[in-house]
Amino acid sequence: MKHAMHRIITSVLCAFCLTSPALAQDLDEIIQAKLRPGWRMANGIHMAALQLDLAPGWKTYWRQPGDSGLAPHFDFSQSEGVQTVEVIYPTPKISWLGGSRNIGYDTRVIFPLQLSLDNTADITLIGRIEIGVCRELCIPVTLDLSTQLSAQAPVDALIKAARAAVPKPGTGPITCMFSPAEDGMELKIILPAPERSFDHAAIELDNPRLWVNTPRLERQEGQLSVTANIMTPTGQPMAIGRDGVTTTLFAPSGAVEYHGCSAA
Repeated sequence: MKHAMHRIITSVLCAFCLTSPALAQDLDEIIQAKLRPGWRMANGIHMAALQLDLAPGWKTYWRQPGDSGLAPHFDFSQSEGVQTVEVIYPTPKISWLGGSRNIGYDTRVIFPLQLSLDNTADITLIGRIEIGVCRELCIPVTLDLSTQLSAQAPVDALIKAARAAVPKPGTGPITCMFSPAEDGMELKIILPAPERSFDHAAIELDNPRLWVNTPRLERQEGQLSVTANIMTPTGQPMAIGRDGVTTTLFAPSGAVEYHGCSAA
């Protein structure tokens, strides 16, 4: 089997990226990336993974990066023998830089990749991944990787552990209300107060043109409310589908994720 190959390309630097002296540190000293070939499951699905190893003090971001940062973008469209690739995100960590909240990973993160295939033969996974790697400031980085995936490979324990580290599905009724607010809208989500004490939340919408700020949590009368402002392109209220609202609650012991919400 071929070893996973990787090439790191520095993209055009954005306004908050590192200055030239800081870039003297070789990117290979900041981040190492590889595709873990994984194994073929009995149902024909192939489990592989992207592994990122970061130097001390550096981090990368979750699919919702927080108040700043770069959400990762995955493109596996050039793969051979692959129909679809689902990227699975392990539960991230919450950190703060000044008054800015970041949601992401440090040291090492493994993103499991669930592949549906065109056939049962060996396949080639080819990916281009765009991420931000950050310390005090950020560098946008493009990773080009490829590896062959064998139908006979053994189960990878690290990928199994990463699959088990995702947020758990939330249960119980969850309602949401939209109302006009400065620069857009306010979203308030109500759910039964969980037994665990959650201290952070993230709200994602299926419209990438909308930006959601750090939600506020309040627990009272047996309920938990999660409130956030949504900035819209026009600064005016607009239609948002309740089915496209994803709410993730974070506690030191793990995270819980709710998909969709109903009208109050």
